[in-house]
Amino acid sequence: HHCLDTTNSRLFPALPRIMPLLLAKRLGRVLHLHMNTPENLNALSSDMLSMLKKHFAPENVKDVSVVLLSAAGKHFGAGHNLAEMASKEYKEQIFFDCSEVMKMVVRCPVPTVAAVQGCAFAAGCQLAASCDIVVAAPGARFGTPGVKIGFFCGTPSVAVTRAANLKTAADMLFTGRDLTAEQALAAGLASRVAASNETLLEEALAICNTIAETPREVVVHGKKLLLDQRDAPLDTAYNLASQHMIEGMRLFSAKEGIQAFLEKRPALWKAEESEIAQTLALVKDGVAVVGASADASRASHRVFNWVKDGGYPTYPINPTASEVSGCKVYKTLDSVPTNFAVVDVFRKSGPPAAEVIDEAIRLAKAGKGVKAVWLQLGVRAPEAEKRARAAGLLVVADRCLAVDLREQGYLPPLPPGDPHAHGLASKL
Repeated sequence: HHCLDTTNSRLFPALPRIMPLLLAKRLGRVLHLHMNTPENLNALSSDMLSMLKKHFAPENVKDVSVVLLSAAGKHFGAGHNLAEMASKEYKEQIFFDCSEVMKMVVRCPVPTVAAVQGCAFAAGCQLAASCDIVVAAPGARFGTPGVKIGFFCGTPSVAVTRAANLKTAADMLFTGRDLTAEQALAAGLASRVAASNETLLEEALAICNTIAETPREVVVHGKKLLLDQRDAPLDTAYNLASQHMIEGMRLFSAKEGIQAFLEKRPALWKAEESEIAQTLALVKDGVAVVGASADASRASHRVFNWVKDGGYPTYPINPTASEVSGCKVYKTLDSVPTNFAVVDVFRKSGPPAAEVIDEAIRLAKAGKGVKAVWLQLGVRAPEAEKRARAAGLLVVADRCLAVDLREQGYLPPLPPGDPHAHGLASKL
């Protein structure tokens, strides 16, 4: 099969690479890993395996909610680099290294989503099958064609037989037959088929964003249960699942979710600690305080001054004020002449806050530097918060920016006699 020819190294000498083998990007709570060697059909070379191993390491997924795996070019992955394996550089260790990467993908503490286009053959099929969810482009093909070159796809068989039904897996492995996207869906190798090749990544990212809207503690506990019970005897599996349900009911997420359902309102999840930490680290790149007041008795006035006096670039946004603490006031976010990273929102919950969030999203998409939205105490706009995360923004809601900055050492403590020195954000 043409996808087995993973390099044309004898015809085209290797050139120095300018772009990384694998691109990694955080999109809110989503970690997007993009294999970037289309010139060899994203073959799983030793170097590519090393990059995957690095990015699936526990320290790199400890604060994300889902991992999206995609590939550049026309094909997801054609398997091992046969030119490398046939050369004097070949080392048998590569098969153990590949197996280690696949186990890391399977055991990743959060769900993994593969967006597959073109060929997913041999180790490429193995990589896709190791992911929890596989979104296939209509033209995608899945196969283990090793037998066609006198080489049974041994390690891919482990992943394929665990993902597809055994009869189809055996057919693929012993005949080298590849499956269309629809056949892969029927066999269990794919979870969904995208509407078109062009919308593949968009649809896969939408799935990731849906997962990321669930509190991370729920996602992590769920993934652990799936792994623990999958191959366990029936009685053991149900005992594990029952204990999981008991522990799950104790979480704030379950209490809030059930109460929200009964009250027919959106659930108001707590901010994730990782998003708080990342947003606080962005304050040095500028904060626009929407609703900053010239009235010294207002919380928005105090927070603006505290952040400004901490030495951080701070811009007051207020359509009705002319100046705040001697600083020029801007009527809208987009009228600020310089870029800023964080939008701090003092607006009523619901549509007023949502309007600001949507403006922040527009500025982010326009390349204005916006990376995070912080909704002050008591401020929520659940649907707009979802839109912001889907756009790749960090979102923290129902917390005081100044209090968190102080608690994490970004601002000095208040004097002991100050009425706000105890960090009681509700009194700001």
